[in-house]
Amino acid sequence: MPDWTYHPFLKPLLFRLAPETGRRITLKLLELQSRTAVGRRVFELFGHGTPPAALRVRAFGIDFPSPIGIAPGVDTHATAMSVMQYLGLGFVEVGPAGADAEPRRASTDPLRVVERHALVASARSSGPSAAAIAARIHAAPALTIPVGVALRGPRLADAARAADSAAAFFSLPASCAEDRALLQSIRAATAKPLLVRLSPAWDRERLIAVVERALECGVNGGVALAGEPSALLPDGELDGPFQRAPSLAAIEFLAARFGDRFPLIGAGGLFTPDDAADYLNAGAKLIELYAGFIYAGPGLPGRIVHKLEHHSPPESIAAPAPIADSPSLPIERALFREGWPLIAITGLVLIASGLFALILAATVQLLPYDVHYLGTSVKALCDLQACRIVHFMAHDRVSFGGSIISIGALYVWLAISPLRNGRAWAWWTLVLSGAIGFGSFLTYLGYGYLDVWHGRATLALLPMFAVGLGQSWRRLAGPRGPQSLFVPGARAWLWSPAGRARACLTFAAFGMIAGGLTIMIVGMTRIFVPQDLAYMQTTVEKLRHLNPRLVPLIAHDRAGFGGGLCSGGVTVLCSLWCGAQPGARGLWRALCAAGVIGFGTAIGIHPIVGYNSFTHLLPAYAGALAFLIGIVLLRRPIYSAPEIGARFDDV
Repeated sequence: MPDWTYHPFLKPLLFRLAPETGRRITLKLLELQSRTAVGRRVFELFGHGTPPAALRVRAFGIDFPSPIGIAPGVDTHATAMSVMQYLGLGFVEVGPAGADAEPRRASTDPLRVVERHALVASARSSGPSAAAIAARIHAAPALTIPVGVALRGPRLADAARAADSAAAFFSLPASCAEDRALLQSIRAATAKPLLVRLSPAWDRERLIAVVERALECGVNGGVALAGEPSALLPDGELDGPFQRAPSLAAIEFLAARFGDRFPLIGAGGLFTPDDAADYLNAGAKLIELYAGFIYAGPGLPGRIVHKLEHHSPPESIAAPAPIADSPSLPIERALFREGWPLIAITGLVLIASGLFALILAATVQLLPYDVHYLGTSVKALCDLQACRIVHFMAHDRVSFGGSIISIGALYVWLAISPLRNGRAWAWWTLVLSGAIGFGSFLTYLGYGYLDVWHGRATLALLPMFAVGLGQSWRRLAGPRGPQSLFVPGARAWLWSPAGRARACLTFAAFGMIAGGLTIMIVGMTRIFVPQDLAYMQTTVEKLRHLNPRLVPLIAHDRAGFGGGLCSGGVTVLCSLWCGAQPGARGLWRALCAAGVIGFGTAIGIHPIVGYNSFTHLLPAYAGALAFLIGIVLLRRPIYSAPEIGARFDDV
């Protein structure tokens, strides 16, 4: 069950089932797979396999292949250990189990609290006897990792004796941690290491007292921390991301006070590789996953292994430190010394030009130079083909106007934020986008129609854009080469909200690039696709017969839209990958504005002019849907962060 199958397919299905039902079905399937060597081998191929030797840990007198384990409550009946070990685990803790089996009752089945990414488990939930657990551990084929057994119930010493031959270690419930006589009786029942679970409800003084008593009774270590008490189930315990802070604080405190005298397993609130690294850095010898294993998926242990293998992230991926703004300069000096204001002005001019194109198209008007070139009036042109030719031209120009408004919005953000702060990737993004946008003007020359108004505007804007880039080059920080475009602004796991958002927005951006190139190529060759001609109820030959200059004018409009669409796609793609970071709210707003305006105009004009071909609009629908999903998913990871960060949360 790698992440790429769990999150899109299995998790949605399992989360439609009751938690205990989904858990039992999953573990039954894993049990069937573990029974054959072929099944185990297949799981090993898709899992992380054996952890590297550098991650081996010795704790409580036991050698663990890695510090990562699964908490009790997942493989309760010890049925899937032989395949789960290939997820990169160093141990599995099964149970909880008592001296006697506990029958299933709906009132004590686990619960999900999805909005908090939490699980609630009851100390009275169903479970096997310790003797049954021991038999299954002995019968497990090709098992190579230590297996711990979590004990519960009124006869803990009897349960320890029943599982003593199979368990590598035992963990004890927090409820017995302050009972000296009970701890001593359990210690007398087994020579295996004993760990006591520590409650988040205890303050530091009580934690010290509990640990000192445990050490006096021969307990070998602890689990910090058990779940938070919850009234949702009888004797319920709640595990979720909110437990990270108290667990981390308890680990740091106890590790500093007791050191190796009382080794700890970090537990509670572990949802990401960064969480795991933080727990281990705080002093935990091992960690165990529970709710995070369910919500983040079975690929989480493998991602933690990868994190621990490459513990220090490359400097190129870390978020660069902001560059202090330049001292205040008079506006005329700032324009020519810093460069970024000229880029911002370019963006504002593009927005104004796009609005002008929209207004012109909405009033069914042509530029005076267009009318002069055609040698006919708009009214005369509208009398042809029930005005569909004019409406088709308006549809192209509205789409073009929306595309350059979108580009302008992104240019303004690029100028006032990353470029102003010396980010090389922003400079290269503008170079690529500008080269496509301004370069598409050259395609007009092949149509036999040179729009003088458009040409003059382009020639006036290009020097401002070029000077802005030239002046900005001097203020770039760090490596200035185009390799800066390949350094993500923040790391994100693919199946995290930010990772899924980035995937959806990337799909939309590539669609814009491909669509823009297609429109330019078609415009330079066939000019129209069959749906265009069907809408206008004519042919290319008839259009040329009606007015020999009509086709070059329409082709000119297509080139403008295609170039704008392709340029916008490049801008979105680079801004998304290099600029999206926790806390980057300005980027989110710029992307949102660009997408709403760009897709809104490109799609919205079609029903207005009656051009409703589904096959023609399908790529736009797919891009708009992907963009909408992506921008909605991206909002929370960006807005929930109080400041700029180098990594998005995994959940």
